[in-house]
Amino acid sequence: MTVLAQELRCALELIERCGAIALRIQSGGDETLQTTDKADDQGPVTQADLAVEQAIVETLRAQFPGDAILAEEKARDDAWRRTERVWMIDPVDGTRDFAGGDPSWAIHIGLCVGGRPALGVVAQPGSRRVSWGVELGPGPADHREAWTRVGDGAPQALTGPAAQRDPLEWQLVTSKSHRSPRLDPLAERLAIPRDQQLRTGSCGVKTTMVARGQARIYAHPSIGTKLWDSCAPQVILHATGGTLTSLTGRAIDYAGPDIGNDHGLLATGPGQDHAAIVAALAPLAAEWFPA
Repeated sequence: MTVLAQELRCALELIERCGAIALRIQSGGDETLQTTDKADDQGPVTQADLAVEQAIVETLRAQFPGDAILAEEKARDDAWRRTERVWMIDPVDGTRDFAGGDPSWAIHIGLCVGGRPALGVVAQPGSRRVSWGVELGPGPADHREAWTRVGDGAPQALTGPAAQRDPLEWQLVTSKSHRSPRLDPLAERLAIPRDQQLRTGSCGVKTTMVARGQARIYAHPSIGTKLWDSCAPQVILHATGGTLTSLTGRAIDYAGPDIGNDHGLLATGPGQDHAAIVAALAPLAAEWFPA
C-alpha cells in the first residue's frame, strides 16, 4: 500500500479536475483568461490561477483541516512555518506561457512533512501528462516511489526494478519566459552547446523531464522561483534518485522563514554527479549569489 495513500488519491483527483478547469479557461482566450499583472513585478495572473487555487484549497481544507497551506496566489496560512504538514500549491506554474497558449505549464500539489517535501503531483494538462511521487526517510519510514502517465495510458514506474525512463534528448533545460544572461556562461562552464539546450516553461515541467531521464540538468541561475514551484517536482525527482538544490548546492529550506529560492535552482537526474556539477559552477555561483 502506498504511503500517504489518502493524500495522494486526493491530489490526483484534484489535478484531473483542475486541469479541465484550466484548459477550459485557456481555450477561451483573452475573454476567459482575463490576464492582469501582479504587484511588485511578480508576473501575470489569470482567472485559471485563481479558480484552480480555490478548488484545490477548498478540497484540502475540507479533507485535511489540521494541515497548513502555502499557495501562490492568495491562500497562505500564517502558521505554515510552525505546522508539521504544509501543502504547497502552484495552481498554474508557467502562467506567462499558459496565457500565451503554450502547453508547457503545470499544476503543482506538494505536501511537506516536518519541513521535508514528502508527496508531489505535477500535471501538464496541455500535453496530458501527470507525474507523481512519494519520498520519505531516511529512517524507519523510508519509502520512495515515482510514476508518470500520459493520457489514458498505464502509469510507468520511474523507480524500482520496473522503472522506465525516457531517452536522453537534452543536456540542459532552462526557462523559456525568464531567459537569464547568466545561462550562456553557465552552459559554457558545463561545456553544453546550444543545440543540446532546450528552453521551455514551468519549473515542474523541466524538473520532471530530468526525473524521467529526458534531460540531464535543469538550471535556473537567478531569483524568481518560490517554494511552491520546487516542492512537488522535488519529490518526484528525489524519489528517482535525482537531486534538486540551490545553484550553490544548498538544500532548499521548506520550513522558512523565506518563501523564495533566492540562490537559484539546480536539478540533476539519477546517476549524475550533482556535487561535481555544483563544483564546476561554484565560481559563477559565488559571483551571482555572494554570501
